[in-house]
Amino acid sequence: MTKRSSAAHRVLVCGLVGIIGALITIVSDLILLGKPHDAYSFLLLGTQTMADIPASRITAGTFLGVFALPFEIAGLITVYYGLKQAGKWLSLVVVIPLVHALIMSVAFHVSYAFIGSAWKLNYEMGLQNASVLDMINKFDYYWKLIISVIASELLFSSILFAIMIFKRNTLYPFWMAFLNPFFVIVLIFPFIFSLATPIGGFIAPTFLNLAVVIFFTLSTVTIYKRTE
Repeated sequence: MTKRSSAAHRVLVCGLVGIIGALITIVSDLILLGKPHDAYSFLLLGTQTMADIPASRITAGTFLGVFALPFEIAGLITVYYGLKQAGKWLSLVVVIPLVHALIMSVAFHVSYAFIGSAWKLNYEMGLQNASVLDMINKFDYYWKLIISVIASELLFSSILFAIMIFKRNTLYPFWMAFLNPFFVIVLIFPFIFSLATPIGGFIAPTFLNLAVVIFFTLSTVTIYKRTE
């Protein structure tokens, strides 16, 4: 096996592992949050949508996602291969924040179990208990802190990813600069959250990992063909 074909093989294997990890995480999102509503209802209710979801689903969905999410890191190896001829260290500056964002996503996914349990407790008590609501607000605050870190890292890496494709010689075609991870999410967001009942309520919770599948697929196919 030549060095070039060996690189193509690694890109393909890593890309497929990342895509499969994201697909399993999509299944976990469906178990954890999927309901036969319209997508806007999911957006409006947020974590409160878990109040009437059985505890067994919350547990299964949470920990299936925790198991699968780390495998998505393999998909980022295709990004490194795609950018590295423009500078190995600069490529790592793009990839490492994305790796960290995926690690933070594990914490984000775990937090659903706590928030979901708190909402269920609030509804089961049948009243607006101040202590329970305070607990929910604290969980929600921590949840949003994690989201803020993930979003900041995603935006930083996506901007640098696009700049490298524009300004330097990479294996990515020019159009991939516009399909960076952050922009893929922005692109599919309006479409997904306009979906009606019952499809929207099942697709909406998966939109982040759906964006990961789209980006990893584009990245893997593109870089595999260039390194084959």
